[in-house]
Amino acid sequence: MKLLFIHSEWVKYKVKKKTKIAQHLDEKDREKKFGQSLVVKICAETKDETRDDVLEKTERNIKDVAKKVGEDNIVLFPFAHLSDDLSNPVFALELIKKLKKRLEKSGYTVGTIPFGWIKKWSLETKGHPLAVLSRRL
Repeated sequence: MKLLFIHSEWVKYKVKKKTKIAQHLDEKDREKKFGQSLVVKICAETKDETRDDVLEKTERNIKDVAKKVGEDNIVLFPFAHLSDDLSNPVFALELIKKLKKRLEKSGYTVGTIPFGWIKKWSLETKGHPLAVLSRRL
């Protein structure tokens, strides 16, 4: 599991093209802008599929960084470009869905960027020492 955290002023996306692994999207979810948030780029790897603790460790690391930067708004961003050993896409999408539920249950406001779509996206970082962090779990 690889995570890239970006504390952002805002993040936005617009889907452009569906891939063979794209999740279903309602029309309202084809384009969105989130305000200030901790953007978490998530890349699940093959070895994560056999790890019993991957969900808990990922959740714990997200909460840790959110606490350090003082952020209650989280945007989960599936990002395959952090590894060349990707997990099964079904596993990765389910992991993100479970993470969203667990984080919301803990009191965070959680948004997601669509899985499996070619998209145009941009963000603006907060520009402080902890604004960009990475973790390998």
